[in-house]
Amino acid sequence: MRKGILYTVLAAILTLWVSCDGMDAPYEEFIKDGPIIYIGKADSLQSFSGRNRIKLTWQMRNDPRGVEAKIYWKDRTDSVKVTLDRSQKVVEHIIDNLQEASYVFQVVIYDKYGNSSLPAEITGEVYGEVYLSYLNPRSYTKKSGQAVYYNKDTKKWEVLLNAIRDETLVNTEVVYINEDGEEKVLSWTDSSSHTFTLEGYKEGNPVKYRSCFLPQEGAIDEFWTEYRQLAGK
Repeated sequence: MRKGILYTVLAAILTLWVSCDGMDAPYEEFIKDGPIIYIGKADSLQSFSGRNRIKLTWQMRNDPRGVEAKIYWKDRTDSVKVTLDRSQKVVEHIIDNLQEASYVFQVVIYDKYGNSSLPAEITGEVYGEVYLSYLNPRSYTKKSGQAVYYNKDTKKWEVLLNAIRDETLVNTEVVYINEDGEEKVLSWTDSSSHTFTLEGYKEGNPVKYRSCFLPQEGAIDEFWTEYRQLAGK
């Protein structure tokens, strides 16, 4: 009886040993040159839109072995290398000369031996002339049929801007020539309505205005509309 139990135990051990030995066989081809080494990937990757360009940032808290990053886009058909400066807490890199479009960017970190991280991925918008062509300056209110009107109470010339709801419209400038021939620039960034008083303005002198847009929060470029004439030539 005891011999039977002993034989059974020995057979089980032998079977287990053969099985374990066989389990490694399918992986031998992949590990014959050693195991694959990954380093830490880009941490807290962010993108900031611009005019035919974009800025990517990420934290330097990742694996200290990383010495270089490679940024890929367009299904990895385009790329750029970035040398990592370990004295900086945040990596910032601007990619210029991009066509107006939506992109998917991948950042891969490399150590000095060529070992790489897993890719960090983010989507970013690049704006350009098409976006700009759809922009119009802030609206204004005419009084007595005039954009630049004379206020009989204050005895001064004024321009009235209307309130806005568009959060991407961030500034409006009114530019005029005063009676001394000097150019004056007035600006308003609030979303509420606002009246500009054109101090020293003489009727018939040029008055023009334009507005500024920021397509996304944190965008690195502003987009100004063309000037529109309100009075004069």
